[in-house]
Amino acid sequence: MNSRIYINSILENEKNIFFINKNSESGFWDNTIFGLINLIRYRDKDYFLITDKRIVCLIKNILIKNSKYSDFSKIKFNSNDDSLWFFDDEGKEQRLNLRGMRLSYEEIQKLKKTLN
Repeated sequence: MNSRIYINSILENEKNIFFINKNSESGFWDNTIFGLINLIRYRDKDYFLITDKRIVCLIKNILIKNSKYSDFSKIKFNSNDDSLWFFDDEGKEQRLNLRGMRLSYEEIQKLKKTLN
């Protein structure tokens, strides 16, 4: 999956409310010869996006969450464990763990400000 194309296709049709784009964290295998060659050739990205209709999270170009939500005002963020709580379009409570995004203090504050 080409993450950049996927994210751009969502943004073409929906209003962007919150967006984070950062390089993925390198793991053990990324520090091997094969990993270094792959790093030169292609760098993984992490994306977290809240639009007016959905929440999307991709980590290392792998889709973690793509859920439509029912009410923006009910989206809650817990900075103690980096989790996002919301109700999907079917009314079911959903939880998204954002630890994999390695949110900085500034990103957490920006997310809190956006949700309040």
